[in-house]
Amino acid sequence: MKILIFGCGQGGQAVKNWLPADSTLIAFVDNDPSKWGTQIENIPVIAPAQILTYAPDLIWIAVLNREAALSIERQLTDMGYIGKIQSIIPLHDHMDIRLAHLRLLAREINERHLPGAVAELGVYQGVFAAEINRLFPDRPIYLFDTFQGFSDKDLETEKKQTACTPSFKKDFKDTSIEKVLAHLPYPEQAIICPGYFPETLPPDLPDLAFVSLDPDLYEPVYQGLCAFWPRLIPGGIILIHDYNSTQFTGAGKAVRTFCRENHLMVIPLVDLHGSAILMKQS
Repeated sequence: MKILIFGCGQGGQAVKNWLPADSTLIAFVDNDPSKWGTQIENIPVIAPAQILTYAPDLIWIAVLNREAALSIERQLTDMGYIGKIQSIIPLHDHMDIRLAHLRLLAREINERHLPGAVAELGVYQGVFAAEINRLFPDRPIYLFDTFQGFSDKDLETEKKQTACTPSFKKDFKDTSIEKVLAHLPYPEQAIICPGYFPETLPPDLPDLAFVSLDPDLYEPVYQGLCAFWPRLIPGGIILIHDYNSTQFTGAGKAVRTFCRENHLMVIPLVDLHGSAILMKQS
């Protein structure tokens, strides 16, 4: 089966890794003229006008914005494409691969009776923290966030590390400690650490069995790894968000820097968030 992927951002690159072995990805398609003629892992990026000449059997629409996805579907129909079209939106609506990994990792940690607290850096409104709290009901959960969005200091570092000015759709300021606690099934287990990380690290932070690292930007990701890795017990796991993100590229750079400095191997996941795992062996 010959396949095109419409959208060469993070969603498109995730779909590329989902394709079965008996299919052939012949090209990415994008409406951005600056991407035409480039390549992603030796796969060409083409203009929409070239689609029919490739005669694909299936086109994946790999964007999560519903209006944009519908617009692309109309665009394909208007140009005369009559083959199969598949959108990632229904998959995204009905399953969460990152959450599935969290549940499997929690089961391994709990069944092996590994000791330690749990933590998250980059809590936002507490949706993912709530699931961590549910899966580890008897463990303290340390929650680190500014609760005021990105710090200007970290945004300046991001410019230097990624050689571009960050342009994000969200500033993550629409949160509060009260909103996070309202999400948690066991709020009595929560230790809230508000403010600029790593200045908010408590001196008595215990050993950790699991950490969710989701602060998006280079500096807090790097500082999070530096702070949490030494406190991670053998068998403990850090689940890193945005490792393969095409939007928050500083996160992946921070992980690669830390892994190079500490001779570690990161394990990428195939979710739409570009997540990855670090597991401490000893």
